Amino acid sequence: MKKFTIKEKNFLKKIFIKLCRKLGFEIVDQNSLILPTSNKSINENLNFLNKKSISLPLGEVKITREIKSFLIILRTFTNENKLLQQNKKRLFEKEKKEYTLRSVESICKNIKTAEREFQNLKIFLKIIDDNSKSEIISQIKKICDNNKINYELSNLDLSKYKNKINFKENERMLSHNSHIYDSKNFALKSNFDIIYFVEDDYIHEHDAFIEMIYTYQKISSQLNEEVVLCPSDYPYLYINTDYTKNFIGFKKHWREVKQSLCTYLISKKTLEKYW
Repeated sequence: MKKFTIKEKNFLKKIFIKLCRKLGFEIVDQNSLILPTSNKSINENLNFLNKKSISLPLGEVKITREIKSFLIILRTFTNENKLLQQNKKRLFEKEKKEYTLRSVESICKNIKTAEREFQNLKIFLKIIDDNSKSEIISQIKKICDNNKINYELSNLDLSKYKNKINFKENERMLSHNSHIYDSKNFALKSNFDIIYFVEDDYIHEHDAFIEMIYTYQKISSQLNEEVVLCPSDYPYLYINTDYTKNFIGFKKHWREVKQSLCTYLISKKTLEKYW
């Protein structure tokens, strides 16, 4: 019986790794917990944008839904401190501008993190502000400039929508709905693949955009259809014991819901289809 030397074993191992890499297979060295085909450990990110998603120990998902570009549309409003149509104070009970500025900061940091992760993905931030004071606008611009992101800030022109929107007798509701309408119009005229509509009281975890982008293309590839992702804000709003479907995203679990607030990630294709 022939005994293999260490050199022969290493040579055969290298040939086997090259073959697996060429065939698109991933293998795990159970001694070192290294994926030799990717030169990564199992604690590292095993996903490849627009190619494949790997969740150990569930295996690999071939990505059929590629993502070409990512647009974030942030609606900012700082002129009132009360919650819209709710007789309660905001969490932390601060002025509305404090929530807005922190939301802008968290979004900018997420964009920088996502740009490092997805170097070939076009990412852009569009801010539509509802007539905030000039000093607040300056603060928002300063945050974006300091983070060196690609962005554009415009002011909401309510006169464009007064004859298109209901609630004419309620100025706050007219403004709110016009704000939403204006963001949708911008998205429809843009040339971006997926769009994240977000309100200005969401504080994002540092890798929220990475989670959403990887999860979107993974679940969309699994279902072979476009999806809508709704990041949760207040956990107590989602305690209903509804029948649902559970999905494993990038690092988090997601579940099917029947309703959403006005913050969600959607494809332009879906937006056009249901406009």
